[in-house]
Amino acid sequence: MGSVGLMVRWRESHLMGTDIGHIPVSNLYEVFILFSVITALLYLTYERRYDNRAMGAFVLTVISAAVGFILWYTFDREAHHIQPLVPALQSYWMKIHVPANFVGYGAFALAAMLGVAYLLIDRRPDGLLAKRLPTTDVLDDIMYKAIALGFAFFTVATVLGAMWAAEAWGGYWSWDPKETWALIVWLNYAAWLHLRLTKGWRGRPLAWWAIVGLFVTLFAFVGVNMFLSGLHSYG
Repeated sequence: MGSVGLMVRWRESHLMGTDIGHIPVSNLYEVFILFSVITALLYLTYERRYDNRAMGAFVLTVISAAVGFILWYTFDREAHHIQPLVPALQSYWMKIHVPANFVGYGAFALAAMLGVAYLLIDRRPDGLLAKRLPTTDVLDDIMYKAIALGFAFFTVATVLGAMWAAEAWGGYWSWDPKETWALIVWLNYAAWLHLRLTKGWRGRPLAWWAIVGLFVTLFAFVGVNMFLSGLHSYG
């Protein structure tokens, strides 16, 4: 339904005028729908691969929170109206930079919610959740794969964003709040992967780290747009 909604919105923007039509990834309302769709698709991929549907109870929590935000943003801010793009967003870069970013965000959210599942099972290894969910080793492996995937896409998105910035603003990096927080997110998950791959970290510490990392990512995703001003304030 989210995918259909985005496609309909894309078509409706073009029906409003060729100068208004654009891919629906230009503001928080649109990208929250994209985030929900990507997170769900990533989860369904792992559900099929590991043949376990119980993980969905955890992943659905963050998707439901995103839907709740969309509803609030619609009724309180009336953000659902299609608006013409500001000049800086009228670029083909948006079509690849933003979706790549949100594959990263979706993967990081998925890893964080499975981190919650890991900690609950680790606390009560004989409980009901332990019987329904995959083992802690499997959850740890899925967290690693999700973060590795998200990190790869986020890295590509950051490089694409720098190239877009050079074209739009004349410089690859300007220490804009959005760029600074994107760097913080990148360094956070780079450290997570480094400690797992080179130091052999596993289990509870990385599960906690994945959860904390989601809040760092959430601020870069939402907080910067809503509370900080800069070159990306139009988002």
